[in-house]
Amino acid sequence: MSFIKNVKRVAVIGGGPCGVATVKALLKEKSFDKVVAFERRQNTGGLWNYYNETYDDQKLDVPSVDPHTNLQTPFKVSKDNYVWPSAIYELLDTNVPYKIMEYHDFHFPKDSPIFPLKSSVLEYIQAYSKEVEDKVQFNTNVVDVSLTPESKYSITYRNVVDSTEGGVKESQESQHSDKVEEFDAVLIAAGHYDQPFVPDRPGLKEYSEKYPGSVSHAKSYKHPRQFKNVQGNILIIGNSASGSDLAYQLATGLHRPIYKSARSKSQLPAGSSEFIKTVGDVESVDPETKDVKLVDGTVIPNVERILYATGYLRHFPFLRSFNESETPFITNGSRVERLYRQCLSYDHPTLSFIALPRYILPTRISEAQASWLAKVYSGKIPLPSKETMIKEEEKLIKEKGTGAAFHNLFYPEDVFYSLAFNKEIETVPGWEDALVPCRWTEEELLYRANATPMKEAFIEYKEKTGKLATTLEELEEGVGYKPDPIDRSEFPHLKNLN
Repeated sequence: MSFIKNVKRVAVIGGGPCGVATVKALLKEKSFDKVVAFERRQNTGGLWNYYNETYDDQKLDVPSVDPHTNLQTPFKVSKDNYVWPSAIYELLDTNVPYKIMEYHDFHFPKDSPIFPLKSSVLEYIQAYSKEVEDKVQFNTNVVDVSLTPESKYSITYRNVVDSTEGGVKESQESQHSDKVEEFDAVLIAAGHYDQPFVPDRPGLKEYSEKYPGSVSHAKSYKHPRQFKNVQGNILIIGNSASGSDLAYQLATGLHRPIYKSARSKSQLPAGSSEFIKTVGDVESVDPETKDVKLVDGTVIPNVERILYATGYLRHFPFLRSFNESETPFITNGSRVERLYRQCLSYDHPTLSFIALPRYILPTRISEAQASWLAKVYSGKIPLPSKETMIKEEEKLIKEKGTGAAFHNLFYPEDVFYSLAFNKEIETVPGWEDALVPCRWTEEELLYRANATPMKEAFIEYKEKTGKLATTLEELEEGVGYKPDPIDRSEFPHLKNLN
């Protein structure tokens, strides 16, 4: 066990929901001389900042399997004003109840729908962010993070303005030239909804080239109206949250058959429609006939549009020097490698990642991780030996493999994960005077355990009444839904937390 010492200047990359929670945790630790966050957008909120760009506006490589290319660029909307593409779409509401999306002791309005709309989530996050906005450098794109000979971090960043083409290229104007600062520690809260993953299939590239715009990704989806003039069949590939939701929106919005290719059963909530035709995995695409052949031999004829909802590649272009080293964070883009607790680099312990796992509640996880890291970097919580940290990662690889599932934390794993951080945080004298992460009450666990059937009941209630339910009582009266009780034996900590 060893303590990290002499961390005084700390940088946070990202000013979204997880970035601002990280800034708060660092500031409330009262141990650092400088804490600054770099955010390429013009305000807080991260990907919840919705802008109605369409699929025609975004470049997409088909296939898209290389995490080391940098495809995403911002849209110019006015002079020196740029919008970075977001995975948010127009009719989005959340797929988890707001009660378990909340930061510690900071609540949504009481009359909020159980599953709030995207605009409400943005307002909530930006309200939470107000007290740390002065620590965020907005319209600032980080282009490089490198290790110095003194084991500091050299961060190169530039303004998101016209002369940098939105932060993409170095400016020749002195007032907007690249700037470089050194920091003792870096916490990356940049999210992982940036680089679309479009897996290859025989004939797909030729199909995309022959019919430009025929292949798109969920990141460019905004509304069913984008597909209103499509005459042939529409195929969605992917069966997780976005694939299921987009299939439901297109089926109910266009009132026509929508094919959805699913390799496995989804563990996330979705609406149902007789127009959704769930089929198996895709084997190949015929660019001459537009036929799509499935692995079971079935052929879907005349597929005019293919919409991929296959997730994203892990992609941090500013870590180029690390990824080109003998110990890279990113190899094939399926996961971030060489991390302790999916969070802290055991090769470079003063470099960490916030909210990398999938299927988590980012606000809760970010508070737990950031509070723990703030205490690690202020020398209050020791780290185990590098060998121990490596063995823990190897154990996780044996359990989950080296693919994208490595980062999966389904309930109740996500709860146990955050509670493990809490347990160490609470060993530090005076821990309650700093940022206190969420602690999981029995009511919150009830909402977490029942999030999927609760959302399905919410959708059913909306279809039946035209209203958005704000209480469980409404769901029970309207559609007969009652959540299943949790198994208290799984959570012996409850008696200490209620």
